[in-house]
Amino acid sequence: MTMLASLLAAAWLAVTPELALENTNIVSYDEEQHWADYNRFRGDLSLNHQQYANFSGKLIVDNENRYGEQPSSLVNKTLIHRGYLQYRGETHLWTIGRQRIPFGVGRVWNPIDVFDPIDFQAKETDERRGTEAIHYEYAISQLANVDLTGAKQKMAARLKGFLEVADLALVTVWDDANDRDIIGWEMQGEIGQTGIEVRSEGGSFHDRVRHERTSEFIVGAEYGFANSLTLLGEYKYNDESQLDYGAVSLAYQFSMLWSGQVLGIINLDDHSSFITPTFSYSAADEITVSGGALIYHGNATDDFGSQPDQLYLRLFIHF
Repeated sequence: MTMLASLLAAAWLAVTPELALENTNIVSYDEEQHWADYNRFRGDLSLNHQQYANFSGKLIVDNENRYGEQPSSLVNKTLIHRGYLQYRGETHLWTIGRQRIPFGVGRVWNPIDVFDPIDFQAKETDERRGTEAIHYEYAISQLANVDLTGAKQKMAARLKGFLEVADLALVTVWDDANDRDIIGWEMQGEIGQTGIEVRSEGGSFHDRVRHERTSEFIVGAEYGFANSLTLLGEYKYNDESQLDYGAVSLAYQFSMLWSGQVLGIINLDDHSSFITPTFSYSAADEITVSGGALIYHGNATDDFGSQPDQLYLRLFIHF
């Protein structure tokens, strides 16, 4: 037991832990629920071994408090945001545990992402809950790789090639949770030397219950001007609903401390719309204050018309 304890102690001493703490608080107001407050305290622990540098671990734990005035409620919960072990070699990558599966190339919509797609109506669009999965990547060559992902009731395979003009990928998804299969694509590249980045993703969706096949895709472009202005556009179409959408985003860095962004989305058929302006201020290297709004327009039967407008203020602190 003494020898075993010594070996375990030596192995633990060779592990290099890195701990980061974050706190996010979002105060919001709308006409239906009135005041609401969301507070998230996050602990981020990374583990690396001095001798086995190819192995690493990640554990991110969140404690969340949610308060709503109408109806009055207070909810507290603790959950694992990320928790995985990873092996990264020259040609092989294994990740096991709760992780973010990078699927799709869209900035506003992710039609083929069955694991955790973008929610453009969220106040923190970069926050993804993650998926408990086994993810494997194999580098066929310097310009091509294949990856496989297995999660609860979902599996996906992707073959990706890095070409001179664009990065292309073929995707196959088995989605037992929604009784469907997907055969799709990803494409991302630059038009010549113009600096205009174009992207597309989509696929053919087979409904196992209705025995029907439909298609859905997005096409987008993005360009960054020399004056710190970034313009993004994206178009989405779904032939099952026969609806198409357009999105435009403008982002601008006013100064070293101030930045702003506005995203507008419109249903091109019923003309319901959604717009979310955001302004951010870097109060310090580790403190960011941002404020914004979620503004909806349309009738009650439209995509966005039944939801209330919101105002919010977000404070982020990194320790």
